[in-house]
Amino acid sequence: MASRHKSRSVTLQALYQIELTGVSIGDALSFSWYDKVLEPEEKELATQLIKGVVKNWDLLDTIIKSYSKNWEFERISVVNRCILRLSIYSLINQRDIPPKVVINEAIELTREFESETAVTFINGILDAVYKDELAKLSGD
Repeated sequence: MASRHKSRSVTLQALYQIELTGVSIGDALSFSWYDKVLEPEEKELATQLIKGVVKNWDLLDTIIKSYSKNWEFERISVVNRCILRLSIYSLINQRDIPPKVVINEAIELTREFESETAVTFINGILDAVYKDELAKLSGD
């Protein structure tokens, strides 16, 4: 049974590798570094997400910087930056997934890969991005 959470978890790990070690997107997409079984649907979703985030990396970082006014971008941990990139990409580009589901998934990933103290930070930024994007869509 395919798991969206597992796909997003693998995506986060790939994005982390890309940023921290400079691994190529091709190597990240090989998933040879992942030692667990990935269902074809999980691999397909992870591939789409990785490609989408990497393609929009600079835009996503610009959005993160504009919403983290009290934080220097470089002070945000690599894990948190990757969670934010992935989640903001999803909020903007995966309209079929309810925004609250995307935000809840980001919180789960934060608890799994970061710390409980980071949850408030991630939730605050994603909530603000969501509200602003919703306002743009509704014409406010």
